[in-house]
Amino acid sequence: MKYSAAHSFYWSIVCSSLGFASIFLLSEHFSNSQIGLVLALANIFAVLLQPAVAAFADRTRKISMKNLIVVLTGAAGALAAARSFLSGSFFILAVLLTLESAVLYTLQPLVNSLGMQFINKGIGINFGLARGMGSISYAVLSVLLGILVDSFGTGLLPVISTGLYLALGIVIYTFTKERSADTESDTACPENMETSEPKKADAHPFSFFMQNKKFAALMIAVSLTFCSHTMINNYLIQITENVGGTAKEMGIATGIAAAIELPAMVLFGFLVKKIRCSSILKFSLVFFTVKAALTMLAADVRTLYAAQIFQFGSYALFIPASVYYVNEIIRKEDLAKGQAFMTSAITLGGVAASLLGGLLLDLSGVRGMIFAGLIATALGLIIGFYGIEKVEVKECQSEEASSSSVS
Repeated sequence: MKYSAAHSFYWSIVCSSLGFASIFLLSEHFSNSQIGLVLALANIFAVLLQPAVAAFADRTRKISMKNLIVVLTGAAGALAAARSFLSGSFFILAVLLTLESAVLYTLQPLVNSLGMQFINKGIGINFGLARGMGSISYAVLSVLLGILVDSFGTGLLPVISTGLYLALGIVIYTFTKERSADTESDTACPENMETSEPKKADAHPFSFFMQNKKFAALMIAVSLTFCSHTMINNYLIQITENVGGTAKEMGIATGIAAAIELPAMVLFGFLVKKIRCSSILKFSLVFFTVKAALTMLAADVRTLYAAQIFQFGSYALFIPASVYYVNEIIRKEDLAKGQAFMTSAITLGGVAASLLGGLLLDLSGVRGMIFAGLIATALGLIIGFYGIEKVEVKECQSEEASSSSVS
């Protein structure tokens, strides 16, 4: 229940701070290109922060994963609170949202790694259900925010984010201290215990990727795929208005995509015991391409809603599959780093999406932007099929992942 609550609050913050960032900045008189620059800078900082923070998390014995998450949550919450009081200050607002978003992106692999720590220690965490609760929370909040923003304006967005950061920090702080588990024998999967002495985590990214060459190719594929996916998410208000909708319809469209993630992520616990995790990952890349194509073809709001339904087979399956895939192919001592590189690849796609999306919107309109994203997704599909290795999910992890008991 606690881990599900952590995902619920985290993804609610993503909704209010990032999902509605474009609407918030438009209300503060930012142009499309300026919005793209802010979001791109946030992603760039996150790409730098994520591996560094994850490497620290892999190496340190002085601060627990739980406490690291609490500290970063507090920092991001302070930045969101500052946004509440400094609305109207163009430069300061851009800096605050950039830094807040970078920290928020950096929290994602740490929250994922925290769940994998519990699973690897034999604690029954249903990761798919927990992540799915995050999605349903995102869905509900996106619909509510669409209505509230239409009625009361965008000033409430940073206030809501601040309250959610506080809730997330409290939930994470109440977790049982996992440090005692770190010092015990790993009972979850004996295969992981290759030696009595733990290997040191690779400190340099080059060394890491030399040992995981196909994983490096997969990172390129993920970045290309999420370039398109993030374009659609970042500029969904422009896409919605292009087919005759408003902020209310954008909230509904976002809600449809997020709500449909819950059954997919819950189903993942069953699928991963029947189908290779690597196969599920390939399947999701196909659906990313289909969703991008349907979004480009959308001529009205209903068709846009229909395109959002394909979130079921794309993002909703990709996220848990990617977390488990990293947990399978990356050495235990590099797991936090592996999760961070996966998230960094997603974030790097966000950099391209933010910069190119805003520029393409101003130069060639909504259709031109989505078409460029479709090309990127298709390339990601091809490279991804090369980079994904055939792996089996360890039986003990599959069973624990689908267990109904939680921390």
